[in-house]
Amino acid sequence: MKKVLISILCLFAVFACTPQKPIDNGKSDIENPDPNPDPEPEPNPEPEPEPNPEPNPDPNPEDPISIEVLDPGSEREDFKPTPQHPDAIHEVEYKDFYNVVYDQLDEFGNIDYVISQGNGVSWPIITEEGYIRFYQGTSEKKGGSYIRIRSHNNAKIQEVEVGSKGKTKLAYSINGKAAKSQTIEVQSGSTLTINEGEVDQICIYCMGTSQSERWEMNYIRVKYRGGYIKEDYYQEPKEYGPLVRVTLPFTENFETGFSTTDKPSYYKYGITSGRDNLQWSTWYGSFSWQNPIEGGQSAQLRVYKEEEDYEKEQFGHLKMEFFLENISEVDFQYYMTEFWMKATISWCEFGKSDWNAPEQIALKEYSQRETIQNFHYVLDNGTAHNAKIKIELDSATGFPTKGHYDFIVDNFTFR
Repeated sequence: MKKVLISILCLFAVFACTPQKPIDNGKSDIENPDPNPDPEPEPNPEPEPEPNPEPNPDPNPEDPISIEVLDPGSEREDFKPTPQHPDAIHEVEYKDFYNVVYDQLDEFGNIDYVISQGNGVSWPIITEEGYIRFYQGTSEKKGGSYIRIRSHNNAKIQEVEVGSKGKTKLAYSINGKAAKSQTIEVQSGSTLTINEGEVDQICIYCMGTSQSERWEMNYIRVKYRGGYIKEDYYQEPKEYGPLVRVTLPFTENFETGFSTTDKPSYYKYGITSGRDNLQWSTWYGSFSWQNPIEGGQSAQLRVYKEEEDYEKEQFGHLKMEFFLENISEVDFQYYMTEFWMKATISWCEFGKSDWNAPEQIALKEYSQRETIQNFHYVLDNGTAHNAKIKIELDSATGFPTKGHYDFIVDNFTFR
């Protein structure tokens, strides 16, 4: 009996020491926690030393260049044209019409017209021949659609002549008055001339009452006095910007203070950028990260395919919008994508607006295209001046048939 008892106790001991397989009921992860849990942390563990963080860059680092404004220069003023030739006599005429609502009859906005349906059976239209069709009304007294010829800029209308493709009836009023003239029959292919002294506006009505008496205006001539002319719009070019003192030699590489965008080279109207009192401007150009000569970006001018409807200059420039004290020469680097590109550099003195000593920038050999070139420019035989410089692309460059030509410039050093 004693031996049996000992055997049973041994079996219990073996069973208790043998690991048991968990029951798989779909909840084994919950009912059977990790058999080797992490040990309890020490009550007061010694913290690990934190790494020294990288210093945050100064969002506005101090400019190492000392900039002293010696003279702020004159302030830019908005130009407002003033009629300077009030007694000049002008004549303008139209034979083809493109706008059935409103148009100017001269390039300076002295004379224009506006059109209305009035009492016409339909709104006026432009015919296939380029005439304006004014529709008849239902009343001989009220008339149909009409055109109002107006003067602006202190101009005075002296005479208006209108033509008609077909036979029609017309009447007119002066200076916005309701009273009309007597109705006048106008034969096919003839004209009506209105001369009532100097007036501000003349309104002409189609007075026909049938389809056969619609008025198709195929011609208009206006004689007037005064208003603006080209000389009134001419503005004497003037250079603005402060006179600045910096330590020479002074280098500009278009990195500090110059903004860029995703497509900086497509600013055909130009941009102005740079540090305060050290800004540069471009026309048909930008400060571009595309193919810089050195660093992150360079100044770039471009020539695109000619835009016949674009009335402004397509050959761009790069210009300082400040004057540097006592400079006599400048060095820079440039890069041209095509051999036949041409540019001109010149300088302007503080307080003046004329550009001096133009010198051409061009490649001497075809193999120099798409290579970095150096250029040295001397002002007034080496005499120091308070001056700015400008680089312009010449029209001799011509227009590409596709794509664009690039003129890239960088690393200006003034001495």
